Amino acid sequence: MFSFGPPPAPNIGQTFAAMPTSKDARLNVKPRRKPSQSRAWMTSGAIQDAFVLLLVERGYDKVSMRDIAAVAGVGLGTLYLYFPGKDSIAAVTVRSRLRQLAARVEAAATAPGPRTLDETVRALAGAHVRSLLDRAAEWRALLFLERHITPAAVYRELYKAFVRLFRDGLAAASDWPAGLDPERAALNAFAIVDALAKHALLVQDSCPDPDALMDDVEGAVSGYLGFAFSRAAAPG
Repeated sequence: MFSFGPPPAPNIGQTFAAMPTSKDARLNVKPRRKPSQSRAWMTSGAIQDAFVLLLVERGYDKVSMRDIAAVAGVGLGTLYLYFPGKDSIAAVTVRSRLRQLAARVEAAATAPGPRTLDETVRALAGAHVRSLLDRAAEWRALLFLERHITPAAVYRELYKAFVRLFRDGLAAASDWPAGLDPERAALNAFAIVDALAKHALLVQDSCPDPDALMDDVEGAVSGYLGFAFSRAAAPG
């Protein structure tokens, strides 16, 4: 069982920004230049967008730094000012996309007013599932790539960051049972949501219908939580 530490929610931007970006310390994947101005951020974003476009079209092995520079509309020398190589672009892009996904889940975890557990599950699951399916081709390519560039320790920290968001959202539900452990419930609930969404992308030949998948996800999470409630309420 993961240990999630103290209750306060993490700063999701700091969590993802602090993550190492390669499973092999010998690979030089750290970006050479951190964007500090709006123009630099636009350039870095254009490079990442170009990389994703080429990744989807050609696959990782067939993408070159020259290709990325051409699609991004920057000179090859400029590209190398920002990134030492393709591995660096891949690592930064995956981390950036995961940060965007986490931001949407974080927004869903924070309700402007009282919200029932069913409403909370729908909001959390919807943010995660629909964010992935909205860019199904991109996420399919990135998820396959992510398995090759993310070390186990980093994967665990990324995963726990998402679980904490689910924990905070679920525990804030107006009808959350006082005797139910939100950390354990969040770990299992997120596992259901994440697995159903990602494996639908990685295994199925075509993008699943978002509404149908959401029905499956909500049903699975509700079934688990119903079981957890019954177990927590059982005497002894």
